Amino acid sequence: TVAVNPAALGRFAWSLTSPQINGVAFTGTNTLTAQDDYWNTITSFDASASNVTLTTSLSGTITGLGTGSNNILNRSSDFLSGVANLTTLGMKYTGATGSGTFTATSGGKTTTSSTIQITAGTASRLVLRVTGGDSVVTMLAGDTRSLVITAKDASGNTVTSYTGDKSLTFSGADSSASPATA
Repeated sequence: TVAVNPAALGRFAWSLTSPQINGVAFTGTNTLTAQDDYWNTITSFDASASNVTLTTSLSGTITGLGTGSNNILNRSSDFLSGVANLTTLGMKYTGATGSGTFTATSGGKTTTSSTIQITAGTASRLVLRVTGGDSVVTMLAGDTRSLVITAKDASGNTVTSYTGDKSLTFSGADSSASPATA
């Protein structure tokens, strides 16, 4: 009988569920597997001895991992039998939405995931824009302008799923003096 052990770290294998939601911990099956150059899983991989830094091609940040709740896997418990369960660990991406990749780097070895989609998070604010002008619009009495209201998430991404009738109330302006008109 011959026992064959994996060789040294050669790459990582990504498995990411798409789409994911901006600002929310990843859901579904999301794993990172330490492998040698022959695609064998390194079941003894220890992130506390070889920290793994995760980055993204999107303009945002990765958090929820490691001892600092950041983008670094650095605990011996982060990889179990050579596999880091990124969902269980609490990986979260916050930033711009769109299609992007994630990259794992450790000991000079770098592997990039396939492309996944990041969608907007929950609407957290409404942005009001007056059409027909720049950021500052001067209006004279009797002018008519259209208003555009856009739902945005905490990162400023448009939340296209925010639909339905909404009520908007303006207050604070005084009535005109002559003629008296609200």
